Amino acid sequence: MQPVQNYQQDSQYLKAMEFYLSGQWNEAAAAFEKLSSDYPGESFILLLRGNIAYSRGELDEAVQLYQKAIDARPDFGNAYYKMGVCYYRMGRLKKALAAFQQVVDLGDQSHAMASYFVGLIHLFLGEDESAAADFAQFHQLSPESMIANFYLAQLKIKRKEFSEALTLLQELAEVTPNFAEVHYMLGTVYYGLHKNTEAIQCFQRALALNPGDERSKTKMTLLTDVQWP
Repeated sequence: MQPVQNYQQDSQYLKAMEFYLSGQWNEAAAAFEKLSSDYPGESFILLLRGNIAYSRGELDEAVQLYQKAIDARPDFGNAYYKMGVCYYRMGRLKKALAAFQQVVDLGDQSHAMASYFVGLIHLFLGEDESAAADFAQFHQLSPESMIANFYLAQLKIKRKEFSEALTLLQELAEVTPNFAEVHYMLGTVYYGLHKNTEAIQCFQRALALNPGDERSKTKMTLLTDVQWP
């Protein structure tokens, strides 16, 4: 058998990768299982086996394989990230949070998306302060992504920090002008800032994009229903 460090030159590995890259999961699973016996403890092979199990919907098996990859290489951020995704899909949020937090702590290349998931889980768990910090970090790490703007703005609105929410939503609206929810949120922010004309315009835009939005209809009625003495 070849030395472990040369597994990538093994013809069996090259064939297994052909199966993997073409999405032939059953064949890939069998080929990489054989490679694992030839190269025990090889973390990247274990990661790929986890990916195959994930692609086949075998989440429990995927978690076990990602854990083996981590056992072989404790600083394997990608394996922690993939494990976090599995746990998230399984609804095991605390375990997902721990896995994603490990990625953040390691500063792995998956750091930005891990920060997103950490923020999202904290938001689901009602831990707003932690969620705000996580999304702020995600925004800093991945400024070209507007996902952080959306969730940060929600949290700012909840805390009545309307001026900060406005900046985030204006940036988001430039990139997603046809996203009705953004215009509804902008209307809410302008209403909170006592800028009713701008609020009405935003709610009108939200309704043009989503005519069934009862929230925008209610806000429009509130702002445009003149009460005569």
